[in-house]
Amino acid sequence: MPEAPSACPVPPASSSKTSRTWECRLDLPNDPRTPRVARHTIRAALLGHACSQDLTDTAELLTSELLSNAVKHSDGLVTVTLRASPDRLHVAVLDNHPDLPSPLPSTTDHEFGRGLFLVDALADVWGRYPVTGDFRKRGWKVVWFELSTAGG
Repeated sequence: MPEAPSACPVPPASSSKTSRTWECRLDLPNDPRTPRVARHTIRAALLGHACSQDLTDTAELLTSELLSNAVKHSDGLVTVTLRASPDRLHVAVLDNHPDLPSPLPSTTDHEFGRGLFLVDALADVWGRYPVTGDFRKRGWKVVWFELSTAGG
């Protein structure tokens, strides 16, 4: 899989935590390696902006879960948007599968279905909605989560 061009601004490691809002976007192919590419990019962007290790780890895990679902259930381009403000981190995943996901009850005998359970358990808030305004992507969906950056 070719390296996806990164639109994520990563300041030098010596930079102190910024108080302004910043955003990055990744357009990735529908490929089993896509979650790994996104995990590495999200990690580099967050640590580069002096986010805490805990916040980075949680954001990386939840982004990977959403992307794994998107790759499994859709058949086209997948877009990840990461937006950080002084108090919130917002991650959204856009894919072309129209069905809105719902968390499944998680039990120890299930080998799958824990992704949204983890998102529900670890994110401060999360949601999903169909794309209706953009006629080119009408019928697509967005699944998103937010984490507090307080203390991180």
